[in-house]
Amino acid sequence: MNKRSFIKSIVLCALGVMLVFNSAQAKRSGQTEKILREQLQTHALVVIKDNQMTCYDGKGISPLLKYLEQGDFKNATVGDKKIGRASALLLVHGKAKKVYTPVISKPAIEVLEAFDVDYTADKVVDNILNQTQTDLCPMEKKVKGVTSPDDAYELLKTP
Repeated sequence: MNKRSFIKSIVLCALGVMLVFNSAQAKRSGQTEKILREQLQTHALVVIKDNQMTCYDGKGISPLLKYLEQGDFKNATVGDKKIGRASALLLVHGKAKKVYTPVISKPAIEVLEAFDVDYTADKVVDNILNQTQTDLCPMEKKVKGVTSPDDAYELLKTP
């Protein structure tokens, strides 16, 4: 085997290994999203971290705040029932890198993309509204104009 053929076979082998690894990773990612989707039928927040799943219930951003009192989202995959700008800022503050949600707002997408957070959503809405659907959600109003995730966390954790 000449040098050129040898290098070609090594490159092809490396590409094959990468393809298998990426395929396995995509399959695992799809399974994780399926689990999140199922759990979000009954829970507001689902966190898969270090091969353990933790579920939280509650309204609005309270499950996110409860989780952040105990730690961060580093190396976790997070499922949240609805992600608006306030939730997105909290997820970035907690160092989330991968997020799934059934509903996400356009301002939340801007935040997640600005901080390089990978997200998947089933539906995109203009904004997250209050319970009567007549105005912006109060938490969305509270963080309007706030660009720092750390500042948003400090602002949102105080009643």
